Amino acid sequence: MKKNILLYMACIMICLPATCQVKVPDAVKTAFSNKFPGASEIKWEKENKNELEANFKMNNTTVSANFSLNGTWVETETTIPVNELPAPVTNAVNTKYPGAVYERTEKIEKPGGIILYEVNIIINRKKKELELDPGGVIVK
Repeated sequence: MKKNILLYMACIMICLPATCQVKVPDAVKTAFSNKFPGASEIKWEKENKNELEANFKMNNTTVSANFSLNGTWVETETTIPVNELPAPVTNAVNTKYPGAVYERTEKIEKPGGIILYEVNIIINRKKKELELDPGGVIVK
């Protein structure tokens, strides 16, 4: 019985990636390659019914970018070290959540030159995700 279960699980693990592949429209591929010509290790996933997300590396940095199905760029999230957050951002987080432990931090770029920062923290053993503008105002 255990052998059958293990064999079944192995089949699922082998077959699952083939069924999870995302079909990327040509317009999205073109927009992506124009915006990120040096990207490597590109993996696509469905963000929602209207957007695809590319996860990739640029200059040894982890990046994700979202595009609408017609190829319109929606946003880019670039992983950054905590010490690259603007001082008003870290001050706001430290003031509102004293003792918070920083996990992943990202710079978010959106059309129109909009810049936000995503800060993932642990406070009182709970994970919390924040979005702040460069001035330290929490927007989400």
